[in-house]
Amino acid sequence: MDGKRTTVAFDTNMLLNIARFRADVFAQARELLGNPEFIVPEQVMEELERLAKRGLKIKKEARVAKEAMAKNRVKIVKVDAAGADEALKKLALQAIVATNDKELKDSVKESVVGGKVLLLRQRKFLELG
Repeated sequence: MDGKRTTVAFDTNMLLNIARFRADVFAQARELLGNPEFIVPEQVMEELERLAKRGLKIKKEARVAKEAMAKNRVKIVKVDAAGADEALKKLALQAIVATNDKELKDSVKESVVGGKVLLLRQRKFLELG
């Protein structure tokens, strides 16, 4: 982030919030951070694919998330990790993690020196914490 382009790594719950709360998290991230690069670990994509096969509501939320990712040119990255949270913790070393998962947020802030997290407040507003 020192002079380089800022990177934002998205968690599944933040992507699902796009449909749940009609929150344009990508536009808000641009407002806060300029022109960041958006990434998602493969593990998050796998979670979205699994959710897309479930009930009607979650299926729609997953579809809307994938459409928003395509529209915003989100890059899918390979991370050697057991699951989505572990992958995001690794990415937190060089990226801001966008999540509303309290455990993940706390873990990023505790385990990564200077770890930064984007949170959705009041179901609408993205905030850097």
